[in-house]
Amino acid sequence: YRIHFTPHFSGVKDETTGEVKDDYKYFNKPFGLKHFLEHDELLGLVVESSGNNQMKQPNDIIILCDPDFALLRPITDDFSNPRETLVGPRRKTHFDEMSSHIVTHGHPYAQTYGLGTQWRKFNLDEIAGATSPAKEVDQKNGGLFYPAGPPYIGTASDMYKIALAWAEFAPRVHKEYPHLLAEMYAYCIAAAHLQLPHTLIDSLMISSAGIGGEGWKFISDIPESETCSFASNPDHSIRPIPSLIHYCQRYVVDTRYFWGKRKVPHGIFTCDHPLLEEPPMDLGQGVSHTEKDRMNAFMVCALTKFTNDAMMFFKDHHCEGGGNRERRELVPHVNLVRKKGG
Repeated sequence: YRIHFTPHFSGVKDETTGEVKDDYKYFNKPFGLKHFLEHDELLGLVVESSGNNQMKQPNDIIILCDPDFALLRPITDDFSNPRETLVGPRRKTHFDEMSSHIVTHGHPYAQTYGLGTQWRKFNLDEIAGATSPAKEVDQKNGGLFYPAGPPYIGTASDMYKIALAWAEFAPRVHKEYPHLLAEMYAYCIAAAHLQLPHTLIDSLMISSAGIGGEGWKFISDIPESETCSFASNPDHSIRPIPSLIHYCQRYVVDTRYFWGKRKVPHGIFTCDHPLLEEPPMDLGQGVSHTEKDRMNAFMVCALTKFTNDAMMFFKDHHCEGGGNRERRELVPHVNLVRKKGG
């Protein structure tokens, strides 16, 4: 594996003075992608005297992920296998009529997100220009091809085109809409501006238990008695599973067993810190639990195991004697039941 470090791009600048007046960390996504595609020593641009800079590897496949992803299986650029590919009902006819289900130039893929077509309501003249092709996308096609989110998958050539427009549009979208998802709406506009409709896949991820447009069918198909054990040791060869968990929500079962990214103790990567207490294998099972409870059980079991695996890796490589391996800590969380009169 290799790692590419980029500058800090999250500053929101005053248009007149250029002074940084605020911070929007999600600017790091478009600007970081652009920096990577321009400066990575294996993938970046070849600078020519003519000014027509060329990518070193334009045919490579780029997969852009969020940092709060946990892989359940490898992300692929081939969606030809119906066993492992879920597409929503409104897009299924178009998907079945496609001659290829492989990422190629002009045909990027992404996870379906519930962004709708809100991006069409922004001031596209100001953001993308009065003649932008994004303005020609109607409501139907806007909903079918552009509510895309990570993982984004495209050729290096396509992703660089997107990165250029995305980095240009994101500050303008943020100026109009200074909130969470501004950079995602800017991605939608950039893709529409470049006339790069995305094939949207439901099964790349799961995030919020039971939400539509995600790969929860695969989790529901796991026998109830195997939910936690399979989550702790997922095997795509035995049962189809989504590519990843997007752990952007809080997951709780029976109030005792909980996992939330902002509640995981910051000191877990130390030799003295204990491992997390792993939940019982029957978590979320039985008549007293709902289907949503079982989905949350899958998330708690998987994320607890993944966290412990990461802690064990640290202890194996950095702690004399192996460090503290006692499994006794629970991820703390606030009481989710409101008290009477509270």
